[in-house]
Amino acid sequence: MKKTLLVLAAFAFGATISVGTYAAGAAPAAQPQTLAQKHGPAWPKSVDGYVTKQQCLQCHGPYDKLAQTTAKLEPNPHFSHLGQVNCEDCHKADAAKPQLMCNQCHQFTLREKQAAAK
Repeated sequence: MKKTLLVLAAFAFGATISVGTYAAGAAPAAQPQTLAQKHGPAWPKSVDGYVTKQQCLQCHGPYDKLAQTTAKLEPNPHFSHLGQVNCEDCHKADAAKPQLMCNQCHQFTLREKQAAAK
């Protein structure tokens, strides 16, 4: 009976739902937010339309600290043979996930490092 009422209410408000898709009381998964949405008004602005690495590092800390936080990933995206690349080379304002600039030349898939075999 409750499912029937939910379906009728959804149609009355112009929405559609899939009955039985979600556990009781569970909400559907939200769409991932873009970086600009996550940062909101804190998203740094630039005169020429680009955010600089220095603007990002003011909040996110020094580049070597970022490399430590991603040290469990292989390859480590913050430890590059190109040095300390500009953050926006991978982190796009209109994307929810980074787009590895490394993949312009390589074909990397970031993965957690496997524990060393004993």
